[in-house]
Amino acid sequence: MSEVSTQKEGNKSTKIIIIILCALALAVVVLAILHQGNISERLELQADGAFLVTVGADTHHVSMSDLRSIGAVAVSSSPRGVSRDFTGVPLVRIFDYFGIDYFEAETVIFTALDGFVTAISIAEALDETNTFIVFEEDGQPLGTREEGGLGPYMVVVARDQFPNRWARYLMEITLQ
Repeated sequence: MSEVSTQKEGNKSTKIIIIILCALALAVVVLAILHQGNISERLELQADGAFLVTVGADTHHVSMSDLRSIGAVAVSSSPRGVSRDFTGVPLVRIFDYFGIDYFEAETVIFTALDGFVTAISIAEALDETNTFIVFEEDGQPLGTREEGGLGPYMVVVARDQFPNRWARYLMEITLQ
């Protein structure tokens, strides 16, 4: 009698596992479909050489010509003791150029094309000598991910000893 009982419990456990696996597979498919448009929009932005700055319901498209109009500066940083030289724009100048109201924000979130997300405080973002959106390294464009590059845009937090909060392939900046 106990063999029959054990066999029924084993069949029940197998059915539960199969149902859970099917539900997980369905969830993956649904999420992939939902994010497909978002990814294609971001790839299009990258192809156009632009990224987004979002504050609440307002979204601004930032292009290379915008950054050049703002005025590029030389940026030097030495993460892990290795000196690197970039050309970019202080993040706060981008906010000012587009008239972005950052006074209510506490955090700035950077999202990259590869899914990497990092954040800094608004105080760090407003420091003209610390947080930059760069587009060149050693006078050369960063290049896209598909080209084996780091860009076309990358976030550099110049005073960080390690580049953990740097975001390659920048696609969106969100103020919260």
